[in-house]
Amino acid sequence: NDPHVPSRPSAASLNDPHEVSTRVVERAEGETKRVERGAQRRVEASLAPQDGHANGDAIHRALLAGLLSQIGILDERNTKTPPKGQSKSQKDPKRRIAEYRGARGIRFSIFPGSGLRKQSPQAVIAAEIVETSRTFARTVAAIDPAWAESLAGDLAKRQVSEPHWSKDAGAAVAFEKVTLFGVEIIPRRRIQFARIDRAASRELFVRHALVEGEWDPTQLDKRVSAFWRSNGELRKRLEKLEERERRRDILAGDEEVFRFYDERIPAAVFDVRSFEKWWRETLQQTPKLLVMRESDMLDDRSLSLSKGRAEQNDFPTRWTQGDQVLGLAYRFEPGAPDDGVSVVVPLALLAQVENRGFDWQVPGLRADLVTALLRALPKAIRRHVVPAADWADKFGATLAEEGPENHGGRPPRSLKEALARMIQPLANQPVSAADFDDERVPGHLRMNFRAVDERGRVAGSARDLGELQRSLSDRARSSVARSIARPERGRGRPDAQAVAAASVRGSIEQDGLTNWTFGDLPEVLDTKVAGGVVRGYPAIIDKGKSVSVRVEATADAADAATRDGVLRLVLLNVPSPASYVQEHLTSHEKLALAASPYSSASALIEDARTAVVRATLPAHPIRTEAQFTTARDAVNAILVDQLFATVSLVARILTKSREVERGIKSENSLALLGPLNDIRSQLNGLLHPGFISATGAERLAHLPRYLDGMLDRLKTLSNEPGKDRARMTEFERVSKAFEDAGGTIPLAADAAPALVEARWLLEEYRISVFAQRLGTAQPVSPQRIAKILQES
Repeated sequence: NDPHVPSRPSAASLNDPHEVSTRVVERAEGETKRVERGAQRRVEASLAPQDGHANGDAIHRALLAGLLSQIGILDERNTKTPPKGQSKSQKDPKRRIAEYRGARGIRFSIFPGSGLRKQSPQAVIAAEIVETSRTFARTVAAIDPAWAESLAGDLAKRQVSEPHWSKDAGAAVAFEKVTLFGVEIIPRRRIQFARIDRAASRELFVRHALVEGEWDPTQLDKRVSAFWRSNGELRKRLEKLEERERRRDILAGDEEVFRFYDERIPAAVFDVRSFEKWWRETLQQTPKLLVMRESDMLDDRSLSLSKGRAEQNDFPTRWTQGDQVLGLAYRFEPGAPDDGVSVVVPLALLAQVENRGFDWQVPGLRADLVTALLRALPKAIRRHVVPAADWADKFGATLAEEGPENHGGRPPRSLKEALARMIQPLANQPVSAADFDDERVPGHLRMNFRAVDERGRVAGSARDLGELQRSLSDRARSSVARSIARPERGRGRPDAQAVAAASVRGSIEQDGLTNWTFGDLPEVLDTKVAGGVVRGYPAIIDKGKSVSVRVEATADAADAATRDGVLRLVLLNVPSPASYVQEHLTSHEKLALAASPYSSASALIEDARTAVVRATLPAHPIRTEAQFTTARDAVNAILVDQLFATVSLVARILTKSREVERGIKSENSLALLGPLNDIRSQLNGLLHPGFISATGAERLAHLPRYLDGMLDRLKTLSNEPGKDRARMTEFERVSKAFEDAGGTIPLAADAAPALVEARWLLEEYRISVFAQRLGTAQPVSPQRIAKILQES
C-alpha cells in the first residue's frame, strides 16, 4: 500500500462528522510540513558548497555582507567527541547539542532538520534565527569567519594586547583580536605594533635593540653598525675600571644609555629597518652622532674628577630605596623637632618604604654619627676605641662600602651591626647592636620622616618610621587608592589611553558585594608619581553581610584582608546547614552546647561553620573567579560532614571543661588560690565567645588534651603544692616574655604569625611542665619559644 494514500475509512467513522474533519486537518498539516522540509533542503543545498562549484565561496560572501549579525562561532566547550569505536553518525544519548556563540551574546543551535546539523561546522551564517523550545538557526551555511573582517568595516572592533620586542622581526609586535558584534572572528594574530603606537614601538626598539642588544647588527653593513662596536668596547673598558677600583657606581645604568639614544634618534625611527634607512643618510653628515664618550657612559655620581662631587654626594637631595626616590630636606635649628635631615615621603608611598638603611644617615653626617655611637658604648667596650673621632675616621672607609648608597638603599646590615662587627675584635669581647645607647646620640643625627599629602602639606612627622606608618595607615591607604585611580601625570594633558586605564583602575573599588561579580582581582596596580612608583594591592574586605573591593597599601595587608573577604564571600554563597545539624545532634551534645560561652547553640554552630570553611579554603589568597568557584564547590561538598564532626568535638570539649570547673570549685584552700586562678585563666583563654573560629579547626583537636592537662594538675595540686609553685614560676618566665613581645590571650585578630605560633607553644609548654604523661604535639622549650618571639 502507498503510505501517502490514506486507508479507506470505516462506515461508522464516515457517519461521525468530527472524526472526518480531524482526518482532513491532519492530512493537510502533514502535507504542509513535508513541503516546508523539502523547500528548506533545496535552499540549503543551493547554499552548501558543492565540489567543483566555482562560485560557492563568492555566493556565501555575498550573503554574508547582508547577514553580518547572523554569524555564529562553534562553542568548543559544549561539543563532545564520540566514544572510541563509535562513528559520528551513531546516536549518543549523552552527546551535547553543538551550540554557537552569536552576535550580542546570543547562543543558538542549528535547526534539527538542517543538513549541517551533524557536521557542526566551525562557523555559520543563518538566514533566520528563531526561538521556539530553544534558539535555532534556520537556513544555514558554513563560512570562514575571517571573511567578515573586510565586509564589516568600522563595525569590526579590534583589541591589541601583549606588545613586545621581536628580535627575529627586528620590530615591536603585538597580538590583535577582531570581534564583530561580540563574536571573535579573528581570535589572535600578530601585527606590527607601530601601526597602533609608534612612540611605544620606538621605545621598545631603543630599549631592547640598542640598550639591551636584542638585535643582530651583523646583518647590517659594517659602516652602519660601527657605532655599536665602538660603544661596546667602551663599556668593556669601564667595566674593567670598576673591577680595579672595586666600585659599582662608575658605569651608567640602562636608563642613561636609553636617554643617550633617545635624544639623538628621531621619532620616525621605530624598528631596525627604519633605523638602518635613517642612519645610512645621517652617517654622511654626523658619523659620530651615536658614538658614546666616557662622560656619556659614566653615571653622574661617578664623576670622581669633577669639582664639588664630595659636597653633592655627601649631602644629596634625594634618597633612593629600590625604585622609590624620596626627597631629603635639611634644617639647622637645634632643638626643633625636625632638626637635621628629614626624608620627605608622599603619603601614597609611606607604607611601601622599608625601615632599612636610614640609620646610616647621609654620608656627610655619617662620621659624626659613628663618633656619637662610639661614645654611647659601655665604658668596658668604649675604652678600646678612644679617641672616638679618630676611630670613626678609621672605620669610615670600610663603612662606606656597606652604606645604603651602594646597595640601592637596602644595606645588608644596620650601622650598629656593622660597627659591632668591627669593634668586637678590638674589645676582645662580644659586642652587639644592643650595646649602643640611643639616648646618648644627638637627635639631629637620627633621620626624621615627614609624610606629605598630594598638595605637599605635612600629614605627620616622626623620628620612628614604623610609628609614622601606623598612625597614618588609613590616610596612606586612601592616598594609594586615589593615586591608582588617577591618570599618570606627565607633561601636558593625559592622553586617552592613560585616562581609560585610570578609569579601569578606579572602578576596582566596590561596595555591597554578595557574590564574585567584579572579575579577576589583580595582585598589584601601580602608577608613577613624583618620587617613585605607587603600588596598590587590591583586596576583598569582609563587611559582615557583604564584602567590598578596596586597594590596600601593602601586599601583606591585602593578602590578610582577602583571606577574610573570600571566607565571607563563601559563607554568603554556600547554604548554611546549621539548623539541620542542630536538629540531628544527640541529647548529650545539645546539653553540652547549652552551657557554652556563646549566646546560643545556633551562634556556636555558625562559628564552627566559619572554622570549617576557613580550614577548607586554600592557604594562598584567591584572586580569580574560577578559583573562587572551585573553592566554593569544595566547601559545599564537605560542609555538612565536617560541621557535624566539629560540633561533636566542641561538645566533648565543653563537657570536659565542666569537669575542670568542678575540679576548681572542689578545692577550697587559700594556699591554692594562685594555682587555681592560673588554671581558670588558662580555661578562659581557651574557651571564650568565638573560640572555635579563632582557634581553627586543626588546632581545635588539641583542646581536649589541654583540658586533660588541667585535670591532671588539679589531681596533684593539693598533694604537691610546692612542686606546682615551682613549675608555675618556670612557666611564668616564658609567659612574661610572650607578653613583653606584645602577645595577649586570647590573641588579637591581627596578631603576627610568630605570636600565634608562640601562643600555642605556651599551651604545649604547660603540658610539658604540668602533665608530662600526656606528651606534646611538637618539641617545645623556653629557648624555642624565645627564638620565635624574636621573629615577631
